[in-house]
Amino acid sequence: MEIQKQDSNNERQVLIGMIVERSILSRVAARWSGNLFETDWCNLIAGWCLEYFGKYDKAPGKNIESLYDNWAVSAHNKSTIKLIGEFLGTLSDEYELLAKEINIEYIIDLAGKHFNQVKLQTLAENIQSDLHTNKLDKAEQRIIEWGKVELGEATWIDPLHDKDAIRAAFNYEADLLISFPGAIGKFFGDSLERDGFIAIVGPDKRGKSFWLTSLAFQALLQRRKVAFFESGDLSQNQIMRRLMIYTSQQPKKACTINYPRMIQRGKDERTATVVYKPRTYNKGLDWQIAWDKTQAFIKTQVKSNENLFRLTCYPNTTLNVATIQTTLNSWERDGWIPDAIFIDYADIMAPDNTRLEKREQIDDTWRRLRALSQSKHCLVVTASQSDTPAYNSNIITKSNFSGSKTKNAHVTGMVGLNQTPEEKALGITRLNWIVRREGAFSETLCVHVAGSLALANPAIRSCW
Repeated sequence: MEIQKQDSNNERQVLIGMIVERSILSRVAARWSGNLFETDWCNLIAGWCLEYFGKYDKAPGKNIESLYDNWAVSAHNKSTIKLIGEFLGTLSDEYELLAKEINIEYIIDLAGKHFNQVKLQTLAENIQSDLHTNKLDKAEQRIIEWGKVELGEATWIDPLHDKDAIRAAFNYEADLLISFPGAIGKFFGDSLERDGFIAIVGPDKRGKSFWLTSLAFQALLQRRKVAFFESGDLSQNQIMRRLMIYTSQQPKKACTINYPRMIQRGKDERTATVVYKPRTYNKGLDWQIAWDKTQAFIKTQVKSNENLFRLTCYPNTTLNVATIQTTLNSWERDGWIPDAIFIDYADIMAPDNTRLEKREQIDDTWRRLRALSQSKHCLVVTASQSDTPAYNSNIITKSNFSGSKTKNAHVTGMVGLNQTPEEKALGITRLNWIVRREGAFSETLCVHVAGSLALANPAIRSCW
């Protein structure tokens, strides 16, 4: 029963992708050989999409309903008419939203796997029939002629003639998953994109976990699907309290905090000054206040009741990348595909290969995390501990790695959290790019950020 449910979800996701997204449709069109879906009505809709694409060079979107209406006039199979009508009814008025939220590369990979599964099932059934009728030569010929649908991962392309591949390679803006306002937005640029692997690096107790939750909430506010894996740095109760403090914007205990209203660079251009406004909270946060304010947060800021945030917690050194993969695969069978994965944090994960030496285990974990961002076509963000000299360093550099220097090689970007004792007292953190695969950067160029850890938000104001 579970396999049937998975196949049904796969067909639905791929078919929706062909209806709403041109790049998916163009890739499928190049490999379509007919009847690659399991059900006749899915193959019928796919045929409409491909015909529409061939004529207009775009996906049909909401025009699929007109194609259905024209077909239904002369169709005779009432059950198929009903099935297609019900399916399109679930998409009514949501075509533009679906096109915006769809994970294009993941759907293309899924299409390749699903089409090959259907082809193999058909091949197996035909061969079995041939064997029952003693047609061995025909069965052997089917095996010889069978060809795999080359679509998705590890598929060859002609880089000089594939127009859609060129278009996709430069379509960075469409793949940007998280953006910030102000100076910190310019600092991150387009680095928080699909297929990216970002690490936040700093000494112990510098706020790495706070930055992970802040980035996760920023993704949530842009209605991205967020998977958050707590690998043992915090317990479930601890991380839940921190998340609720963020959504409620109320400290855990009654207190007065300095809320940053403005931050600007100092005269020497290496420091920053912050203008604060005191905020007094006469009551600490309890579960009822957290619940009420979180519901208001969903209504006024997230503006969606869809399940967009999934949190799962593990004891220290028990979570590995294989477990993450298994969890994500389980969620995908229910149709829940993350846009961004946050792991708090990589250094305390269990190794996937215990036969390796310690340094090799670290390298293996970071290689697997990079592969996760590529295979799932999502953004992966984690944190990492810097070395001991970073405690007294003004700027964290590539030399301040811990465990294995190959961490720097596997990420698409590594961000340093820099802070003097004076800056820590003022709630200021300086962010610098330690490694950035795409785009110019300088290790010594920092963006100054002021926040409030009492409100679980390290990024309230920023300046260059």
